[in-house]
Amino acid sequence: MFKKRYLVIFALVICSLISVVIQKYSGRLYQEPIVKIEQVTIEEGQQIIEGKIVNGDNRGAIVDLHAPYQENEIEYVHLQPGDQVFYRNSEVLEKKRDGLVFFVISLLLLTLLFIGGKTGLTTFLSVVLNSLALYFMIWFYRTYSQFPLVQVTLGYMVFAVAVTLFLIDGIQKNSLKKFLSTLVTILLAFSICYFSMELFNDRGLRFEDMGVLTRPYRPIFLTSLLIGAIGASLDTVVTVISTLEEIEKQNSRVSMSRLIQSGRVVGKDISGTMINVLVCSYLSSSIPMILLYLFNGWSFFQTINTLLSLEMVRILCGGFGILFSIPVALGFFYLGRTDK
Repeated sequence: MFKKRYLVIFALVICSLISVVIQKYSGRLYQEPIVKIEQVTIEEGQQIIEGKIVNGDNRGAIVDLHAPYQENEIEYVHLQPGDQVFYRNSEVLEKKRDGLVFFVISLLLLTLLFIGGKTGLTTFLSVVLNSLALYFMIWFYRTYSQFPLVQVTLGYMVFAVAVTLFLIDGIQKNSLKKFLSTLVTILLAFSICYFSMELFNDRGLRFEDMGVLTRPYRPIFLTSLLIGAIGASLDTVVTVISTLEEIEKQNSRVSMSRLIQSGRVVGKDISGTMINVLVCSYLSSSIPMILLYLFNGWSFFQTINTLLSLEMVRILCGGFGILFSIPVALGFFYLGRTDK
């Protein structure tokens, strides 16, 4: 155990040093022009910057740049000497943060390895693969917009659940039960929300926040429902089935009725907390806009109806996924038991 700790500390130090080197010296590898800031002054709502070019044919030349200044940094960050920034003409575009990104990803990987070992490594790989698949799905829809987005997302859903479960547990009977339970649960929860929207013709839903999209907003919203249901259903299914598998492993003589009863208790305990996690996750990002509307004279009910109608549907879809995942997981566990 002590050897493992020393290895993690050593790896963390190495990753920290590498991140510093990347942050300071990787600028010359970029094709986009980068400037290292030497001096910053604030004049009339602007950050007046003097810096040195770190890459390209004009490397080492001194240039003057500018960037808007905001005290609260809502849209524009405060720049400091030593920062490296991308620029175009004389305007700052954004800060260079590749070293920080490398350190955060390395810290996540080391934490997973220290806590989960091999499982932590496969978890990290599944996150990377799912992220790449999500990016590919978005690219595919942008390039081939004639394909229905919801159907494309269904393909991503199957891939994401399969990668998450089979990469961590391997292709075996237990992971297959979790895989099928998760798919059935997601489809049940999504179907209820979809047919409810069809039945009521989207009445009460405010799509104003999606008005800037150049594509049909409804398929994109349905896609967000489907992706949101994946996490809620997958977590609950794995918790219920893994708990029953561990109980059965520790006591091979336990009866099926006792296992099902234990699964119900576990499901009842986690369903409330999981739904509260959904509420906090979806509503937390809306708090600044809610305060903005309230401080500008909107009533509470007008604000909630305008800003949170879509979030409430997402919460309902995830909540249905959590609730349905308990009986569905118990059903697949019963069907997949060895002696049945």
